[in-house]
Amino acid sequence: MQSVNLNGDDTILYNCKFYRDSPDYSSVISRFERLIHDSRTPRKLSAFYALKLARFHAKTRNDRRLAEKIIRDAINRDKSNPQLYLALVDLAYTAPVFSERCVIEALNEVLESDQLSDEDKLRFSQRKLDFLEDLGTDVEVLQKHLEYHTQLQKSIENIAVSSKRVADMRGSGDPLDKKMRTAACVAAVAAAFGTLPAATAAGQQQAPLSNTAQYYYPGQQQQPTIVQPVPVLTTIQPNYIQQ
Repeated sequence: MQSVNLNGDDTILYNCKFYRDSPDYSSVISRFERLIHDSRTPRKLSAFYALKLARFHAKTRNDRRLAEKIIRDAINRDKSNPQLYLALVDLAYTAPVFSERCVIEALNEVLESDQLSDEDKLRFSQRKLDFLEDLGTDVEVLQKHLEYHTQLQKSIENIAVSSKRVADMRGSGDPLDKKMRTAACVAAVAAAFGTLPAATAAGQQQAPLSNTAQYYYPGQQQQPTIVQPVPVLTTIQPNYIQQ
């Protein structure tokens, strides 16, 4: 084998390429399979090796069925990886015998996945829309998917607007928190001055002289004409004479 100064994954890929160029494909296949299923291989890296092996089977060995199986097995291990779904769609799109049904089924499988984000689904939905507009033969299928695509796009936009509003509210102080703090302050004041209504009612039953206080304000001279002492004296004077 040729000696090359490489490290890590580059060395592995170079060795796989060396075996791939040789007439015997069993070595490169076994090496890729060992890397894919090794428990020490990270999930994303395992998906990367699976894509390489699937491409090898599809392009070099012309075994598209085995390539599809490898991609589907990789999807089962990493269901939220959009690159694996993209490889599945491209495999159907680049088939030697073009089939509109196979491409649509591959795209529908992506859109029906509950592991992909709405943003990823929107990109695949746009790909399906372009495919139906360029190569589709059924107008009803195109119209139905256009409605789905528009609804999905609006849903993502509404979520983005709601998230932006929440972020803005949190950045400037949440009005809900202010209302809660205000309500708590009002409740505390009401608990501390719970006897205030009773005292107010008792003050209203006093003599008319106490009502003169409502006309006095701090910093302002009290008008002597407001005070009416005559009714008070006339009320007290008969009792004084009787004594």
